[in-house]
Amino acid sequence: MYREIEKLYERAKEGDMSARKTFLEKLAPLVAGSIRRYYNVKKDHEDLMQEGYEVILRCIKDYDPEKGVKLLGYIKAMLKYHYLNKHRERKTVSLNEPLKDMKDGELMDFLIGDEEDPLNIIIENEEYTALLKSLKTLTPRQKRVILDFYARNIPIGEIAKNMGISYRTAVNTKTNALRKLKSQMVK
Repeated sequence: MYREIEKLYERAKEGDMSARKTFLEKLAPLVAGSIRRYYNVKKDHEDLMQEGYEVILRCIKDYDPEKGVKLLGYIKAMLKYHYLNKHRERKTVSLNEPLKDMKDGELMDFLIGDEEDPLNIIIENEEYTALLKSLKTLTPRQKRVILDFYARNIPIGEIAKNMGISYRTAVNTKTNALRKLKSQMVK
């Protein structure tokens, strides 16, 4: 049988299409055995067979008898490595793919991100811009009390002392400034 394979190989290498077809048919059991041994995924059997035939056709082109390796040994090794490398291929999974166990769930529903929701970011940016615009409407004293109290975390008593005003005046200034800011933010 090995001589017959070698003759078919010689004719196939020269471009004889019927010899290639016969060569592939003769080596079909070798391809099937390689699939069973190295990458046994039954649902993909037909595709794996076709891939095996492609490997054999490349072997016809690439085989070099001068290297001291038998033809069938070379083909067998190439099939082995091809199917073993299939384990390394990455499967692409859609985040919108429905999960088997969930009727209405998708993979996307179970992913948790560290980043904030984009809609929240937009809303916060708009609020920040509106706040900056509203701060410009405050008097210098109101602005200083608000920034010292909220941005610098200075207690209201210390703000009053630093500004040389009474505690009650500082509280009233803060209250009036907040009222003014709220009315500006609502617009």
